[in-house]
Amino acid sequence: MSYIRRVPAVERALQLLEWIAERPEGVLPSELIDRLGLSRTGAFALLNTLKAHGYLEQASPRGPYRLGPRWWVLAARTHPERTLRELFRAEARGFSESVALLRPVGDEVVVIEAVLGRHPLIGHWAIGERFLLSESAAGWIFLADRQARGRWEKIRRSGIARRALGSVVEIAAPICPDGRHPYVALAARLPAARATSAFAEGLRAAAARLSLRLGAPAYQPYGVEPQGLPLRRLRPAEIMAFLEGPWVARLIGMRVDGQPYAVPVWYVWEQPALWIAAFPGSRWPDHVRVHPRITLLIDEPWPPLRRVRVEGEAIPQPFPEGPEGLLTRLAHRYRVDWPLPSHGLETFRILPERMEGRRGLVVS
Repeated sequence: MSYIRRVPAVERALQLLEWIAERPEGVLPSELIDRLGLSRTGAFALLNTLKAHGYLEQASPRGPYRLGPRWWVLAARTHPERTLRELFRAEARGFSESVALLRPVGDEVVVIEAVLGRHPLIGHWAIGERFLLSESAAGWIFLADRQARGRWEKIRRSGIARRALGSVVEIAAPICPDGRHPYVALAARLPAARATSAFAEGLRAAAARLSLRLGAPAYQPYGVEPQGLPLRRLRPAEIMAFLEGPWVARLIGMRVDGQPYAVPVWYVWEQPALWIAAFPGSRWPDHVRVHPRITLLIDEPWPPLRRVRVEGEAIPQPFPEGPEGLLTRLAHRYRVDWPLPSHGLETFRILPERMEGRRGLVVS
């Protein structure tokens, strides 16, 4: 019998990935160290390597590790349907409304997966339910891919389809594994009073995340090129709506030693202030206490390329609903399905002194 050489480091990496794959809520480094019998240095070297290559990810610097986008890209190549459904179910947990995946079949769209929200009697979807392309917002997503003019032009530009059905509104956004062409539609039905622009943006952001996890190099539905987007300022109402989206902000300030720094932070927009949270182990609160004047940069990585700049002072202050209230808001906003640590949490209030926003690019 020939001798087969095995590589221990590769075996440990595979064991780690398999163990995390069985725990969609994520795994803390301490659990991995105990489970695999690794030293702390060895465990973090392995985790950082897998994270750098996209096979693992963390929502926060000290949060649990979960399977990353590269893992899902490989899974999608061999089991595209199953991978899409798993990713959709995880994403749907962040919505209070019922959401569904719909695929085109001939001149219809059919519901292939659905998750009930907190209002199951409103906006209910049934797997296998069918609608004509011309009589559903999800169907309009695919018609817009076939026709570029007339009523479809707005859908192509915004990446969102809306259809009123009396007191109920259907909203849909395209999921594009290649970044451009709709493969399935992510859709919701909800009362008109709750069908806000913020909800539509959240649905579109979810469709973008799913597209990127399925392998899209960028999210540009219908091939809308950023170079074709005229540069203009955002109106105050557009800034308010944009800040409701699930974006990660970059906090820019001055360190204690006078050097500049930038760090990603989660935020909650509670007019007229933004609230940011520092989890245990974060270093930037020490800098903010010495140099409270900061800038927040918030942008979206796909067309129409909106971004907002906020300047002001970050003041240590308890969140009105308490730390648990802030964590609940953050978990809902960023689609977090595992417990966030409340012990040692610090909160800062930023009352904007200057706030401006833009969208698009300079047209050459």
